[in-house]
Amino acid sequence: MEMDFKFFQDAYWKLQINGEPGRDIIEDLLPFIQKLDPVKDHDIFYPQGIFNQKELNLFFITKFTVTMIEVGNSSRITTWKTKEISSCELTTIDYYEAQLKINFKDGNAIELNSKSDTSHTWSSKFKEKILDIYKILNF
Repeated sequence: MEMDFKFFQDAYWKLQINGEPGRDIIEDLLPFIQKLDPVKDHDIFYPQGIFNQKELNLFFITKFTVTMIEVGNSSRITTWKTKEISSCELTTIDYYEAQLKINFKDGNAIELNSKSDTSHTWSSKFKEKILDIYKILNF
């Protein structure tokens, strides 16, 4: 089973965000974000914080953009063009863990970690997603 956006849409009702049921927040947000081009046309979907009851950030990666949706009572959407990336730092730690830091020219940075971004059950699959993100952003 893959953690893609369709799977997320089918499973979101079970999620906790910062210890609170995320169903209401996500249910209101989904119809809006489904209309966004980076969401409709993404190559890689990465839900940071899923299944660990922490903050939830949804990443939609294309060859041209990185879109981050910070899910919460006041959700925030940020999109960077990939040409705005100044560097990507990939660290592989073990079979289950990889870290990726994406630095942008505007000073912002995104840090992804396959072990802390999800539950133990999903960490090896998130490692593969991080490797795929690194490949798409560096080629």
